[in-house]
Amino acid sequence: MFNVYKRLALLAISFFISILSFAQGLGNSPYSRVGLGDIMNQRGTIRNMGMGYAGSSLTSKEYINFLNPAGLANFKGKYSDSLVKFDVGFTIQYKTVTGGGISSNSNGANINHLAFTFPVSKVYTMGLMLAPMTTVQNKYSYTSSVPNDPNNYSAIYKYVGDGGIYQFQWMNGIGITKDLSLGVTASYNFGNITQEASSQLITDASNPDKENEIGTKRKTNYSGLSFKPGFIYNRQLTIGDTVFYRDSTGRRLSIKKIPEPISFKFSGALEVFPDIKGTESRALIIRNPKNQLTLDSTLSKSTSHAYIPTTYRIGTSFEKAGNWTLAGDIAYTNWSNFDKNKFKNDSLSSASYSISIGGEWTPQSVYKDKSKGYRMHRLKTYRAGFCYSQTPIVVAGSRLYDYSASIGASIPVGFRTKDKPLLPKLNVAFVVGQRSTFSSDQVSEMYYRLHLSMTIYDKWFHKRRIQ
Repeated sequence: MFNVYKRLALLAISFFISILSFAQGLGNSPYSRVGLGDIMNQRGTIRNMGMGYAGSSLTSKEYINFLNPAGLANFKGKYSDSLVKFDVGFTIQYKTVTGGGISSNSNGANINHLAFTFPVSKVYTMGLMLAPMTTVQNKYSYTSSVPNDPNNYSAIYKYVGDGGIYQFQWMNGIGITKDLSLGVTASYNFGNITQEASSQLITDASNPDKENEIGTKRKTNYSGLSFKPGFIYNRQLTIGDTVFYRDSTGRRLSIKKIPEPISFKFSGALEVFPDIKGTESRALIIRNPKNQLTLDSTLSKSTSHAYIPTTYRIGTSFEKAGNWTLAGDIAYTNWSNFDKNKFKNDSLSSASYSISIGGEWTPQSVYKDKSKGYRMHRLKTYRAGFCYSQTPIVVAGSRLYDYSASIGASIPVGFRTKDKPLLPKLNVAFVVGQRSTFSSDQVSEMYYRLHLSMTIYDKWFHKRRIQ
């Protein structure tokens, strides 16, 4: 049964869900209009976010690895994880969008993941997760003169979009040898994206809303499967030194001193989308000056295969268990053929990649409880990282880049004792970043993200003892 800390954790989770149900979306993001929107499924857990989105090669009994399913497993002969884990995460974002000498602010919040894993055997772990794959939320406009207009009228051009694609994932990880684990995730992808593009003629400068707003609305529903296989290779480094000493008789003896082992891990994973169906409908829309929709007439409807490129990821890490970790990841996606999907004609004509570097440190904290006769541990973990990304978006010949720095922590709820070896954790990550083409005439986004999650642990089965 859940103890009092787990009940408090579940209460906090319910509180967050009730709040975020009224505030979906992460705020205005003009670049989410391109392609499928802002990619979310390559960020991982709050642990990864605090480490600059690195950590696909990590395995741990305290955290779930979303970036690589092989990270769920125990290596053969090294059984250490027999716990059920429940993890729910949220993202709160504040953003400043600047362009053309004008800036605007927006904010929003959304669920980041809802995950549950449990051990099937000593080497095989299974899990389920619901998480967003992409998000779309944009609303912007600009005023420009009408080309070749003898009246020299201007027009307001408006763009509005929302929606996204979600993934329901079935995760599996299994230890093959003491140094190798494999995994595969099967995902059902579903969701819809709506984009509107309209214009409003300005015939009277003193009354710019005098005329009707005319445009088109495009709604695309996506559904289909994807798969993410992966592996993690683990090598334990045991570097020792020889210590010489003399016994009571004066003889010179030696002993080989072995320090605590350091693990080196290397991993690889890829996500493929062999079967994604897109159904698109286009409609003509007309709004009157009171912003009331007076016409919504379907122009066309069609269904076709949607091409989503494969994402490749490699990672490496050095780790001293329970003390410190250094990790780095590289992810690559080739979007050059994305425009072959007839539902999207955005100029995604190049590849994207990201480089992530991060680390974490867990100092030992011990509290003595004389009344109970044992020591209590409260282990906090601190993180920091950096991420640099070249996105596939090119605007007027200028590439869009994304770079960010992050810090984070995991804070146990309660004190660790012999009876409570692993406590629920509150995980926090704060990310500051910018997306920009570094061109003065293009839009630049400065964002601040607060990521929160709660991880709860419990035994899968409790063996009953009869006295």
